Amino acid sequence: MVTPFSPTSSTIAWDRDGASVPPPEPWGGKGAFTTIRVEGTPPSPLFLNTHLARLEESARLLEVKAIVSQVQIRERITTFLSSTQIPVPFLVRVCLLEDCLALYVRPANPTSPELSARILRHLRPVPEAKSTFDKELYGRLGELDIGMEDFLIVHPTDDRVLESATSNLLFAQDNHLVVPEEDILPGIVLSRLLSNINVFEIDRRSPTLDELVTFDEIILCGSGREVVSLATIPEVGWQRSSEKTLLKLRKTYETVKVQA
Repeated sequence: MVTPFSPTSSTIAWDRDGASVPPPEPWGGKGAFTTIRVEGTPPSPLFLNTHLARLEESARLLEVKAIVSQVQIRERITTFLSSTQIPVPFLVRVCLLEDCLALYVRPANPTSPELSARILRHLRPVPEAKSTFDKELYGRLGELDIGMEDFLIVHPTDDRVLESATSNLLFAQDNHLVVPEEDILPGIVLSRLLSNINVFEIDRRSPTLDELVTFDEIILCGSGREVVSLATIPEVGWQRSSEKTLLKLRKTYETVKVQA
C-alpha cells in the first residue's frame, strides 16, 4: 500500500514494497535521477514520458537495478501532483536508488539575467546518465546562489567546454551555433530545441576555453533554467555582447512547451 502524500510534502520516498521511508541524502549513493519541471493548473509535469524513459536509460547505463517500473513512478508522481499545495512552477527530482524511489521538490526560481559561471574542470563518470553518485558535481551546487551562478564544466585534460552543472550549452555567433555532443548528458530541452529550429547553422562539437571569446552568446537550456544566457565568465574575461539568439530560442521553446 502506497502511503498518501501530505499536501505540503517537499520530499517523500518508498522502499521496494511501496512502504514510506525517510528520503535519503541522494548525493554520493548509487542511483539515477531526472529533474522534471511542473507548471500549470492543475500542476502538470513537462515532457514526463521523455523524462521517465531517460531515467530508465540512466539506470541501465549505471547498472542500477530498478525497484519500480515507469508505470509505478508515473503513478507516484501523479498522486503527488493531485494532492500537493506547493505553488507552481516547481521542480521534482526523481531519484531511483538501489533501495528506494524518492521525490525531492524545490521551487523553480527564476534565473537572473546577470547569471555568471565559475569554471569547474570535471568529467562525469558516465556523462550520458544522470547519476546521484557524482557528488563532486551535484553535491557542490550548494556552494552556489543557483539563481545567480552556475558551474561551467570543462574537460580536465583538453579544456573542452562541455555543459553546465544544471544545463546544456549552446554557443552563438550570428546565425551559427556550436553545440556540444560528446561527454555530455543529452538534454531533453536541448533535444526539443534542436528538433524545432532551422534558421541556424549548427556545429556539433565542444569549443575550448580559448575559443569562448569568439562567441557573442552562451545559452543554457534545461528543465530548471529553461532557456537563459550567461552574462559573464569572470575567470576568462568573457562577457555577453548580444541576446538575439536567446530571444529566438526562447520563442521556439515556448512553442515546444505548448506542444508538450
